[in-house]
Amino acid sequence: MTIDAKALIADDLGERRRERLQHFRPAWLLAVAIPVVGLLATGARDDFWAQPTWILGLQALVWGLALFALPALGLGLWFPGRAARVVLGLIAAAVAVLVAAGPALFDRSYPTGLEDHPIYQVGCASLTLGAGALVLAVCALSGAFAQRRRSAGALWLAAAIALIGIDTTTWHCVITGLDHTLPSHLGAGVLMLLAAGLVGAALHRRQRLTD
Repeated sequence: MTIDAKALIADDLGERRRERLQHFRPAWLLAVAIPVVGLLATGARDDFWAQPTWILGLQALVWGLALFALPALGLGLWFPGRAARVVLGLIAAAVAVLVAAGPALFDRSYPTGLEDHPIYQVGCASLTLGAGALVLAVCALSGAFAQRRRSAGALWLAAAIALIGIDTTTWHCVITGLDHTLPSHLGAGVLMLLAAGLVGAALHRRQRLTD
């Protein structure tokens, strides 16, 4: 009798993916619920649908990356090739910049709903970090950061967390000036990425040392 080793390995990997998906489904649903409940409770910006179509499309892409593609990579549910991972990382970084900066990145005269004020910068930065921190806590408590053998998995999850923080803020804030969006939207998102990356790497290392 001939044993199909490739089929056995594929079946084993498939079973592990199903087990991981089953284990992390509650945590994933909670992570999704955090921005959704926040948006339902406070409402999106009044001019949300008046934004340029390309901005709305990029925001939808950010949610897709943050809630599906990047977590699948971080949890070991999806294994694209190296080139695909590089492209995905570049796309995530590019859309984060475009969404965070907003239409004023290309049109400095784009209308804004409010005159910028330091308190608004603090508020938007706090919202970005707060939304990201809640999702970070879910990831940390669920053990998501330690699922991949390499710490790169934690970095994909950190990127997802940062994107959630950025897009949550852009759905609320009507101020479009770059002097506001770059520090309080993009800057806070980068800070969230660094914080989540450090926390994720530490949790990954601690878990691996105890295995």
